[in-house]
Amino acid sequence: MKYEIPKLLKEHENLIKGTLRYSNEIIFKREETKPWDSKLGGCPYLKNSKDYPIDQFGKPMLFLAQINLADIGDLDELPKKGLLQFFVANDDMFGLEDPILLKYIEDFEENEGDLVKEHPYENEEYNSNLPFSHSGKMYFTSREMPMSSSLDLFREIFMKKLSEEEYEKLSDDCYSSDSRIGGYPYFVQNDYIGFDDDDFLLLQLDIDEECGIMFGDSGNCVFSITKDALKNRDFSKVVYDWQCC
Repeated sequence: MKYEIPKLLKEHENLIKGTLRYSNEIIFKREETKPWDSKLGGCPYLKNSKDYPIDQFGKPMLFLAQINLADIGDLDELPKKGLLQFFVANDDMFGLEDPILLKYIEDFEENEGDLVKEHPYENEEYNSNLPFSHSGKMYFTSREMPMSSSLDLFREIFMKKLSEEEYEKLSDDCYSSDSRIGGYPYFVQNDYIGFDDDDFLLLQLDIDEECGIMFGDSGNCVFSITKDALKNRDFSKVVYDWQCC
């Protein structure tokens, strides 16, 4: 889906178009998933329960999401195949102050008989800190989006070049909530990670009624990586943040 420049902002069309990026917007459905599907929660692709990630204190990490990269379109920065899994520490801060883990599985098999079918640690204690009430399958829609008005970089680029009316219109037009891969993140409070042209949005999970996603009070989470680190498949460089009202 292409982004249309509002009539009020036609004079600044080239400036705005210079910030356009493609994103894959996520729709969640409460459906059963295969081990290799793109999913929110549930059981990750796993050959042996002993391989499930454990944090520095010996506690199983929270499995937030898995992306089957073959499902993603229009994002040339990402590998064309493989699975990307997102894990954070299991605590009441959704792992904000602890190390996170992103696992990239380049080659995987699609034989359910050889794979773990149920989450090895899912119980009441594990589920109590999940930022969603239901697991589900992810579906993606590609769209073109302008820079998020919640970025510090947005203010640097547009504030002095647009009139007050134009700036307010563009800010409203560039409200980048919802869940996505690629494009730009939305920061509920402030752009503490300083997301800029050299960064790539690996995943944003935002408020969703279907699966009950909620980080704190009306919050969301962001996983960001530099484009150089992504090119080198160095997922140890991922930055994680979540914010709420």
